[in-house]
Amino acid sequence: MVTAGFRALMSNICKSEAPKGPSPAYAAAHVVKFLLILVAEETMGRITLARRLGIGEGSVRTIIKRLLEMSLISVDAVGGCNLTETGLSVVSELQEMIVSTSEVDLGEMGIAAPAFATHLRGLAIAPSLTRLRDVAVRNGAEGMMVFEFTDGKIRLPLMSEDISKDYPVIDAFIKSRFSLRNQDLILVGFAQGSLAAEVGTLSVSLNLICSLLYT
Repeated sequence: MVTAGFRALMSNICKSEAPKGPSPAYAAAHVVKFLLILVAEETMGRITLARRLGIGEGSVRTIIKRLLEMSLISVDAVGGCNLTETGLSVVSELQEMIVSTSEVDLGEMGIAAPAFATHLRGLAIAPSLTRLRDVAVRNGAEGMMVFEFTDGKIRLPLMSEDISKDYPVIDAFIKSRFSLRNQDLILVGFAQGSLAAEVGTLSVSLNLICSLLYT
């Protein structure tokens, strides 16, 4: 069951755009990465967050303002951001869909660029691969692959029905790195920079979640 707090976060992310200005624009994926950083590290200052997110301090201030208004974070006297109990609950719910993330090596497929993977669960929809690639490219990635785990096998639509035969190294990595269940998806975006690959992949993940909630 989707809680009101999670739906409010996703509504804010799905139905609004980041303001434009002299600082680098931020995407919905930066908001989610912001929250995931705080889950892992509990507290962090604005300057460090800006560096980790790869965006300007002005954009980080705007994200902080939005999350404060939603009661998802608090800010202490020295400027450190922390998740509130509400924030922890909402992010926990998000992590039921975006189960885990990881850098991945696609060298076996002839792709030398940095790549980033998200493991998605509970998104029982048939994604348009062309649409997902378009979302990834609009958000800084150069390309996107969608792996599907079905009946113990990982397939790559239009390329391989069982990647253990065609790409055994990648197959072994995905199966060892992620706790897969039937019909899970592994999204992998790649770009010239690792942060761009991560933002592009998270953007596609959020696009799928928004499609599930609001269509």
